[in-house]
Amino acid sequence: MQIQKARTQGFCFGVELTYKKALSETSERDDVYTMGNIVHNPIIVQELDEKGLHNVDALDDIPSGTLFVRAHGLPPQTLEAAKAKGLRVVDATCPMVTRTQRLAEKLTAEGRTVVILGDPNHPEVKGIAGHAPGAIIMNEWPADETEIRRARRIAIVSQSTLNGDKFRELVGKIAGINYELRVFNTICSDTQGRQKSAQELAGEVDTMIVIGGAKSANTRHLAEISEARGAKAYLVENASDLKRDWFSGEERVGIATGASTPGFLADEVMDTLMEWFPQAEPVQA
Repeated sequence: MQIQKARTQGFCFGVELTYKKALSETSERDDVYTMGNIVHNPIIVQELDEKGLHNVDALDDIPSGTLFVRAHGLPPQTLEAAKAKGLRVVDATCPMVTRTQRLAEKLTAEGRTVVILGDPNHPEVKGIAGHAPGAIIMNEWPADETEIRRARRIAIVSQSTLNGDKFRELVGKIAGINYELRVFNTICSDTQGRQKSAQELAGEVDTMIVIGGAKSANTRHLAEISEARGAKAYLVENASDLKRDWFSGEERVGIATGASTPGFLADEVMDTLMEWFPQAEPVQA
């Protein structure tokens, strides 16, 4: 068996910034709150919870102290309400997400209909939509095309972790029915790099192990991309989720990680496979 890691591993720079800022805040204060997990990785969430980062569902659940804005960002209305309540706000939104928020706000001010490609239930998408009142959110092509056909002067942005193939598919369909269109590919460069790396590796191996949170959009997309390339793909949160029978008769195994997955988890998966299969050979990317 040969085992190879995808070229890009460990935290993306946005998650790294958020993580370090959270560590700094919790080391200095004991009244730090976040509305939702700061990243979609249970190991990191548990670590920060143990260090005193309190996770709440709503602003009303924060009695006083600091609102720590997670990597996905928050709608501006929430930030304004937090400040009006007297909370100290620490904005740890990923810079790539902040850029998309500002772009959506600018395009809305220009009188354009903003179309956000992404999951309407994802916190990042909700945050972007807060900057673009009246935006259309699209994760799949709608059965009823009335709203998108009536829209004029459309400007498209996307969730930073959207699958690149889905982005191109939806943009193509919108372009087919609208004569005036501006398109901004706001998929994070790190996400695009991981997707390309996973796609290339999946074309060379039998099985892909994708490591990341089960609720992480970018991690799920890596698994989807791997399967589309013909590899069997398994999504795990850590090495303990591995099943030995997944690798029966397999000759090549690939390992990819999501943007909020710490690099040591890939090492642990590699170590587990090497322990199970002592004749296995690590291959450099």
